[in-house]
Amino acid sequence: MPKSALKAGLFGRPLSRSLSPEVFRAFAALTGLDISYELRDVPPAELRHGIEAARAEGWTGFNVTIPYKSGICGLLSLTDPAAAACGAVNCVRFGRTGLEGLNTDARALREALGERGFEAAGRRAAVFGAGGSAASSGWALGRSRAAAVVFHARNQAAAAALAERLSAAFPHTAYSAAPFAAPAADTDILVNATPLGMYAPGGPPCEPRAGQFCADLAYAPGGTEFSAAAAAAGAALADGLDLLVWQAALALRYWTGLPAGDIVEFKREAAALLRRGLKGGD
Repeated sequence: MPKSALKAGLFGRPLSRSLSPEVFRAFAALTGLDISYELRDVPPAELRHGIEAARAEGWTGFNVTIPYKSGICGLLSLTDPAAAACGAVNCVRFGRTGLEGLNTDARALREALGERGFEAAGRRAAVFGAGGSAASSGWALGRSRAAAVVFHARNQAAAAALAERLSAAFPHTAYSAAPFAAPAADTDILVNATPLGMYAPGGPPCEPRAGQFCADLAYAPGGTEFSAAAAAAGAALADGLDLLVWQAALALRYWTGLPAGDIVEFKREAAALLRRGLKGGD
């Protein structure tokens, strides 16, 4: 009997450092699914055409990354609450009513917090950035009942607009904007929602410490400066690989309907496989 097949991919620009095909190869080995996953680096003017081509090729859905997480929302017929509040989507499927979108960035951060046993409720958080990933992180922290979330960004207008939008969704969390600088000393959670460490050198302007939770949405094969600093300080860390595999696992569930319990186990095993492979390649 032939294995079940799944065709999907990633739209974005640039995609030169994407690890997504390797992640889905690991899922194929673990699930028995015949998964075909492609990278589609397309300019903005060709995004809609690229999506229609994917539909014609029999794709079940696709992921979206920089710079299309916000722009894709205008093409969707259905979104989830996180996507609606954040104005950002990174997982799409071809549904009965058209394109249906899910924000797995937000869910991945919540899953990572739970996996590390870190309770965000009542804590203060600093999110570096003001784009789609920052919005998703802010939503996840509000949903987890954080006491305060400060968006540290170079674009103060975007950070302030994001804080205002999420304040309406989560009035129990105090959202605000601040310059791209070191956060307050009593900050418990640090989130790098910028490309720093992945497509640009450096890291956010902070010094992790033991007792904090640090999440890094940037990924680099040898690790980022921020993740290395968090690990060295003894902070609870969800690095770029952890969050990427969580995002992919949640996308896999969205596209296939696999049970949540299976997805958690596949995530754990896939992350372990990838870490062993990356270490073997160093």
